Amino acid sequence: MKRKVMAKFGVLVSILSLLLLAACGSTESSSSSTDSDSEEKADESKELGEAKLVTNWFAQPEHGGNYAALQQGFYKEEGLEMTIEPGGPQVSATQIVASGEAQFGYTQAEDLLIARDKGIPLVAIGAIFQKSPQVLITHEGTVADFGDLDGKTVYTAPGSGYWEYIKSAYDLTKVKEMSYTGSLATFIEDENAVTQGYVTSEPYSLDEQGVNNDYLFIHDSGFETYANIIFTTEKVIKENPELVQAFMDATVKGWEFYRDNWSDVNPYIKEANPELTLEKMEYGAKAEEELIFGGDAEEHGFGYMSEERWSMLQEELLKLDIIKNEDDVSKAFTTEFLEQ
Repeated sequence: MKRKVMAKFGVLVSILSLLLLAACGSTESSSSSTDSDSEEKADESKELGEAKLVTNWFAQPEHGGNYAALQQGFYKEEGLEMTIEPGGPQVSATQIVASGEAQFGYTQAEDLLIARDKGIPLVAIGAIFQKSPQVLITHEGTVADFGDLDGKTVYTAPGSGYWEYIKSAYDLTKVKEMSYTGSLATFIEDENAVTQGYVTSEPYSLDEQGVNNDYLFIHDSGFETYANIIFTTEKVIKENPELVQAFMDATVKGWEFYRDNWSDVNPYIKEANPELTLEKMEYGAKAEEELIFGGDAEEHGFGYMSEERWSMLQEELLKLDIIKNEDDVSKAFTTEFLEQ
């Protein structure tokens, strides 16, 4: 009789043990499930969706920080599925962004003010170049200063704010103006010619071809514009500030990475623009560093813009009758996404 009782007791203990194990397993499963859900929610909070940047030319070191951010996964870390669409002679980043086909673009500061004057609500959110890399390139020994451009054949983009300023400021009345196409052939053939270009690119190409050249920085003429500004629209800032912040956080990180690691990124840029050589990209990366990280950026950080410089630029464009209306210049740019 005693054995039967003990046997029944043993069975009861076994059942209770199984029930306890099941309860513990359920708790662990529930805890694991909760942790998994939390991780998924954290990931979802970073999923901001797709975004597109339209640059102002074919892929090159002047866009290095954005390609670095793409290559290194900085945009993905911020929850962005990023696409970079190269610009070119027939591509207008301002029109594409204004239409909503892309969220971000590259342009020049004066072009943004011109667009706003036409009622297109673009907003600059960072300036890549504190000092514009844009130059007027001449044959060696033919030009010493901007006043010497009179009588020359000058290839520039039609209606460029900087060119209208230089013509007015230096009283250039005898220049022959021609449209810039991106080709250096006509410049090379004519000793009397002058062409616009970037100090990070065209002088190297001319040196390669044995064409001795000099150049004048547009900035040194007195036209102190920001170059390669990153912009979006008032609508995107209002409706999706988290997207703008994520984009700029990754972009700033990308440019800081490119500054010290351009040799790792340039082969990636070359995939987007096979016509570039690694040697030319090395030249560009070295030539642009001071123009990007010097000036006000040295104190305030990459991308910095001041209201003073935007106001000065607006005043010059008003004097030249390039824009008609005096805008509240504080609405044309913001540094709030650089300050996080």
